[in-house]
Amino acid sequence: MTRALTDGRPARRHSGGHPDWCEGGHHCTALTLPTGEHASRPEIWLTDVGRFIGTRYRDGRDHMELRIVLNLDDHDDIAQAQCRHLMALAYKVVCRAFGRSEGAGAR
Repeated sequence: MTRALTDGRPARRHSGGHPDWCEGGHHCTALTLPTGEHASRPEIWLTDVGRFIGTRYRDGRDHMELRIVLNLDDHDDIAQAQCRHLMALAYKVVCRAFGRSEGAGAR
């Protein structure tokens, strides 16, 4: 897939005012809205546990949206516990990956 998230090179602007990784078109609102942002084409990984979708954005600062789509248990109580457990684990993994302490908690 081309131009998804990043191609590993430093971002450069091409003539349209977008970084190389920006998808432009309807994905990007940086040049059309006062609070718009550049956006990559979503990168999608289909795995044995579910679908992971990552999109890179820039609105003065780079950030990433990561969505994970998983099948939950058929029983509501178990499904709710799976959701909360995944949120807690994701928080721990992100903190560790970015070298931050886990003390701040959810907001």
